[in-house]
Amino acid sequence: MTTSWLIVLGEFAVFFTCAYWYLHRSRECSFAVRVERDSIEGMTLGKVGELIRRHFTVSEILAADSAKNVMNPADSTVLHQGDHLLIKARPEDREAIIAFLGQPDNMQWI
Repeated sequence: MTTSWLIVLGEFAVFFTCAYWYLHRSRECSFAVRVERDSIEGMTLGKVGELIRRHFTVSEILAADSAKNVMNPADSTVLHQGDHLLIKARPEDREAIIAFLGQPDNMQWI
């Protein structure tokens, strides 16, 4: 009977360790980026996602030539220099995404 309790405790330990790791690694943060790379001009969000190979979601875009926000942009949304993006991604992917797209943006999103 003692052996079976040790097995059960071991299984719980493995489960909680995996759950902790998953929750810790899967959290997302929001940050803003201003598109400043010439190579991004005219590229769609879908193409950027293929090239960067990081999981991220663009929840809003403020176009450089407009004061109108695009809510829930699609993969077919075209990016232009000067666009402001509100992005959700894992903290460990933040720097790579910013470096690929342009510069951090201090714009206040409501």
